[in-house]
Amino acid sequence: MRFIFFWIILLSVSCKSESSEKNLARFKDVYLNESDIINEIPITLDQKDSAIFADNYIHKWLVNQMIMDKSEEMIPMEVLKVEKKINKYKMSLISYEFEQFYIYKRLDTIISDSQISKYYENHLDDFVLNDYAVKCMYLQVPKKSKFIKEIKRNYHLKNEDMIDKIMEIGQNEEVSLYYNPEEWVLFDDLMKQIPIIEKYSKVEFIKKKKKVILEFNNYIYFINVFDYIIKNGTSPLSFEENKIKSIILNQRARSLRKKLRQDLYNDGIKNNLIEKIRQ
Repeated sequence: MRFIFFWIILLSVSCKSESSEKNLARFKDVYLNESDIINEIPITLDQKDSAIFADNYIHKWLVNQMIMDKSEEMIPMEVLKVEKKINKYKMSLISYEFEQFYIYKRLDTIISDSQISKYYENHLDDFVLNDYAVKCMYLQVPKKSKFIKEIKRNYHLKNEDMIDKIMEIGQNEEVSLYYNPEEWVLFDDLMKQIPIIEKYSKVEFIKKKKKVILEFNNYIYFINVFDYIIKNGTSPLSFEENKIKSIILNQRARSLRKKLRQDLYNDGIKNNLIEKIRQ
């Protein structure tokens, strides 16, 4: 019955036009009315869950009023400190929201490749590689594939003809090819594609086994590592682009925030709204 009662109340709120708003609960001379609760109910709730939410909301409101009243009687000084903290937090929250709105309206989010490169070159010491990185080509081919001999002759990629031949073979559905001479790949990501590499030392494999053929289960892997960066070396720019973009945007946001505060202060002084009273 209580669920139905609250649902009727809520329904009447949404349907009423000029009728006076009803109070749903009271603590001394403080009232909780319909509008206080109707805006709190999630729109995704059905009739029964909305009634349960309303009932719990009212109960919580009444208990909170009692707690506040008793706390003021028992620890008035502590409550005063809490109110100061609340006001301080409120001011901080409003200031933050205003600054975020100001920045959102003015922040230049366009970052050119040259700006990214310049930041990268000026802060190389900040970009340390946490893993080994390689530039490579690898092929995964079924052991019974008709392309095996052709791949063996060309996977070294010594000239353009070999590269063209490998690219042509890679178009076949039974062949899995990765080849991007400009892209760095973390060695751990390569190991996910070719699990058998795990039995080798990373450094040994990268430095000594640059061109290798491995067999695993029903597949043959042709691997060609043509460049590498050792762990703790400088991380490639391609790994750091998103990080650099974020840094540049944060720098711009800080500059806007600083400008906003300085402009507000100058405006207050100019219009005699604020002053520093010297003792």
